[in-house]
Amino acid sequence: MKRATIARRPQNTQIRRRSTIKDIAQALSVTPATVSKALRDGSDISKETKEKVRKLSQKLGYRPSLLARSLINRRSKIIGVLVPDLRISFFSEAVKGMYEEASRKGYQCVFLVHDELEAREREKLEFLYDIQVDGILLNAAGGKANYPFLEKMSQEGTRFVCWDRSIGDFSFRSVKIDDFEASYKLTSKIIHEGRKRIMFLGPHSGVSVLRDRFKGYRSALKENAVPYRPELVVQSFRNVEDSYNKVVEILRQKVHFDAIVSIGGLITYGAGKAILESSKRVPEDVMIGEFGDNDIVYKLGVPFYSVVQNPQEMGKASTDLLINMIETRKSDEEFSNVVIDSEIVERRPLGK
Repeated sequence: MKRATIARRPQNTQIRRRSTIKDIAQALSVTPATVSKALRDGSDISKETKEKVRKLSQKLGYRPSLLARSLINRRSKIIGVLVPDLRISFFSEAVKGMYEEASRKGYQCVFLVHDELEAREREKLEFLYDIQVDGILLNAAGGKANYPFLEKMSQEGTRFVCWDRSIGDFSFRSVKIDDFEASYKLTSKIIHEGRKRIMFLGPHSGVSVLRDRFKGYRSALKENAVPYRPELVVQSFRNVEDSYNKVVEILRQKVHFDAIVSIGGLITYGAGKAILESSKRVPEDVMIGEFGDNDIVYKLGVPFYSVVQNPQEMGKASTDLLINMIETRKSDEEFSNVVIDSEIVERRPLGK
């Protein structure tokens, strides 16, 4: 039997240094400025010199520094994108719309996740500042700790568009659904199904999207003459474990509720697990309505109402707006906020 041959890395292999404009200039006995102009097809450089520079740059495998080029052109053609949480399908679908639209218009995207943490958001903003992106699609973590840095970046020419969440303290344009209206319609639909003790599950302060969804919930209760019950407003972190534990405790205390309006898919899934494990039926005993377009909710195997937020459309629209702002150099005030259409649909278990 033959032994398998294992490829070994040569012991004395040296890492090759990346070729530079200076290397090309020295080899051709010209100045680095001449090489730079030749690579940019400068009108004051002869065809013969341009051809020599082109051939040698190909031979050496030279690639221009993106950051150096951005200093010359004052444009990097790079867009930074801050994303709260890629576990949530809404965000990943929006990201897909962003990179497709950016690529179509000749831009590259750098996607960074802040996990709803202000300190991490600051790290990501500083990185995008250092690589000199042209603009940022911002989905803020909430809080005001990073406001001074956002102001600094904006004053120095970085363009911002807020997607999914707006920031009222800045003139940044936004691309989002009408969260107040969507929550109002979702809650009203559940009320019209005969439910009167509707739990609001999730955070309802901080970023605008959460405040607006809570306001829509309360407005629907008032308009439909359904009493507001503080004990049915349950604060939960945006994860499965916390919402599960919170709803288990509510059930243990025998607090009666016949429906849930949840701010997102992960929270919905945790709550749904707790409800089903208590032997309650969905939707017969508890009706579920949620935001998020999150595939995880399907795993409950029960019908539920969902607010369709059209994330890919939101991603494309926000990217399109940001690139228009970058290329026209108009002020934020000369552009309008974009409201993405949403609708409420009944989702049923797959295959049923």
